[in-house]
Amino acid sequence: MAEKDYAYAVGRIRILETKLLPASFFERLLKTASVQETLRLLAETEYPAEALAVDYEEAFEEELEKLYRFLRGLTNDAPELVVFLHRWDVHNLKLLVVAGGHGQPSRLGVIPFAELKRMVADGDYTGLPQELADALRQLPSSSPARAAALDRAYYRYGRRVLAKGPALLRDYWQARRDLLNLLLFLRLRKKGVSVQEFAGFMVEPGLIDHRQWLDYYTEDQPQVTKVLEFTPYRDLGLEEEELRTALPEVERAIDNLLLEMIATAKRIPLGIEPLIGFLLAKEREILNLRLVITGKLNKLPEETIRRRLRNVYF
Repeated sequence: MAEKDYAYAVGRIRILETKLLPASFFERLLKTASVQETLRLLAETEYPAEALAVDYEEAFEEELEKLYRFLRGLTNDAPELVVFLHRWDVHNLKLLVVAGGHGQPSRLGVIPFAELKRMVADGDYTGLPQELADALRQLPSSSPARAAALDRAYYRYGRRVLAKGPALLRDYWQARRDLLNLLLFLRLRKKGVSVQEFAGFMVEPGLIDHRQWLDYYTEDQPQVTKVLEFTPYRDLGLEEEELRTALPEVERAIDNLLLEMIATAKRIPLGIEPLIGFLLAKEREILNLRLVITGKLNKLPEETIRRRLRNVYF
């Protein structure tokens, strides 16, 4: 897009940012006594109260679909934006080639599910990013290895596209890769997966190369904080014991750190960054709303739900 076009697009985004739900609103939601009261409070916002009452998951998916359509139109399908949307195509491809077609497909991808299904059946991957097409042509036999191959291909594709773009998006994607490898390290080690299998699951490294992860993986009591010590990820704010044992806390800390990184887009006057920042902020908002509603449905204590919530884009 031309700079003048981004001026218009960013202007639209600045208006929408003012409508994002603040942390104080989530505190009000947490204080509600029932799901019905939660939904009544949401009726004060721009979310469709009636649709939420019928099927909140469907309503949230429609909100995301509307957002993606708006951003794609605003940017003429900017390559940087499309990287973030293709993750839903990866989800759908996993249903087709890993789960045997079982599971709920998403309609949020760039390519309709029916078209992806045809591609897989015909072996014709025209229209997919090259990295994903290559992975699909060389899929391993086991389901976990197939899922890992698609993840690695997706992150290679994102690196290729975002390496040509703004530094903020390049650094953000680099952090996504490193922090995914951190999660894989913690999850797979907890399950007793071999170091060879762990090596096959890792995505392309960012600041932390594979050798560091592999060396620490084989230690009896690996000091994960040492791996993170000289990187921006030391700001996760977790102690060694938490890193090794409290995976939900690690996931929450990672989500918060990534949002904090992309939130600097709010200070950028022209460019694609504010649009990507708003996309991720809105996805985070909907994740938090899902956590609240699900928690209320399951009658979880207020504090339990609060601990699961992620930071908001402010």
